[in-house]
Parts: sequence; C-alpha cells; structure tokens
Amino acid sequence: MADKKQSGDSWVILEKKVKPVAKVFLVTPGTEASFCGPGMIKLLMAIKQTGNVRQACETMEMSYSKGWKLLKGLEAWIGFPLTVRRQGGKGGGEAYLTAKGCAFLEKHQAFLRECQHAVQHVFERYYPDSADT
Repeated sequence: MADKKQSGDSWVILEKKVKPVAKVFLVTPGTEASFCGPGMIKLLMAIKQTGNVRQACETMEMSYSKGWKLLKGLEAWIGFPLTVRRQGGKGGGEAYLTAKGCAFLEKHQAFLRECQHAVQHVFERYYPDSADT
C-alpha cells in the first residue's frame, strides 16, 4: 500500500487521477424496491434510438423478456405508458417513446447529470489531489 504524502494541508491518499461514478436508483419508500435504475434508462434511450424493443434489448445484451418486464414494471409504477408498441410481422414491430415517456427520460437524465455533478463536487472536497478535473 502506498504511503500517504502530505500536500499543502491535506493528505494525498490516492496517487492516481480518478473520478467517482454514482449509480442512482429510484426506489419505493418502505420497501426500497427499485423501479428505475441505470438499466431502465439505458433501455428507454435504446428504444428511442432503435425504434424497436427487441433491437434495444439486443444492443444492451439483455434478454427481450427482461427488457419487456422492466418496461412494463416501470409503466405500472409510474402510471402511464412510456412507449407505444406495434406488433410487427415479417420485418418486426416498432416502438417509440410517448410524449410523457420522452419528458420522463429527459427529466431523469437531467436529474442524473445533477447527481453526478454533486458527487464530483463532494469527491473533490474529500480527495482534492486525486480528482480527475
């Protein structure tokens, strides 16, 4: 283990540049059951990009059944549809985010950016000589 070095009035504990990464989950109070985490947000972004739930799941290396379960679970909890899905035939179906789904995704991404900024700020306070700025 590396020795601590004093730098100014602080102790350098980490000698390499690092950065914190926070994973934020929304949970149901009391049960602490997660209903929206990083995987769900990635799935919504992939559906928005691909226009297809199955393709979105494939890009994430997630089973279609798991993606479908996540999507239906969040829609049930949130109380409105996030996507509109049309079954497909030979060429496959399509899916797109509803207006509320887009609004939810945009708001949640802004929330996550602000959370990451706050985590970075706290990290820099505790590890000022290690922060990757």
